[in-house]
Amino acid sequence: MNKTELISQDLFYFKIQLKYTLANLTDTHLRRGLFIYFGGGPKTQQLKIELNAILSGLIPSFQNIDNHTMSDINKIIEDQKRQLEAKLALISGNNLSALMAERKGYEAKIAEIDAKIQHICGELGIEGGLKSATKERRSRMSGTEIDAKILEAIKNSPQGISQIGISEATGVNYGSVVNWLKENAAKVRSEGERKGKRVFFK
Repeated sequence: MNKTELISQDLFYFKIQLKYTLANLTDTHLRRGLFIYFGGGPKTQQLKIELNAILSGLIPSFQNIDNHTMSDINKIIEDQKRQLEAKLALISGNNLSALMAERKGYEAKIAEIDAKIQHICGELGIEGGLKSATKERRSRMSGTEIDAKILEAIKNSPQGISQIGISEATGVNYGSVVNWLKENAAKVRSEGERKGKRVFFK
């Protein structure tokens, strides 16, 4: 996979992550829980833990529901939604597709030139810096590193952590997190409804 394809993949998964978070911020399960908690229903410890887990998973700066009113939480949610919508607009409104297509064209030409230079350097018995540069461009997070980072993020979250939370805590892109969880189902378990799902160790 060349550099342009890697950038496109990262942008694709980032856009999915933004849309997923935006959808969850307006999820009826979250809204129902907040209404019960602030609307005179029973403020159980379990409900408080669940709401804190959902909100902290969706809003990086959120810490605790304590000392907040329903109005406070609504403002925090709306502010986060505006930030996400602004990022989605930035992705859609900056002609990224055309830029990526243009980059791909240049990348193909550079690869052709590099191949000719490498051929000549090979005849001269030197590398010419191209092999090491190629290795550096291709250096990505290894499978072992991804495994260690995700396991550490789950270990540090005894109350559970969302897929987006794992991605933000580790720097591993959202798509890779989803794939890792599928491939390592024997190591972890999940609880909660689909959009409020939390990941734990088994």
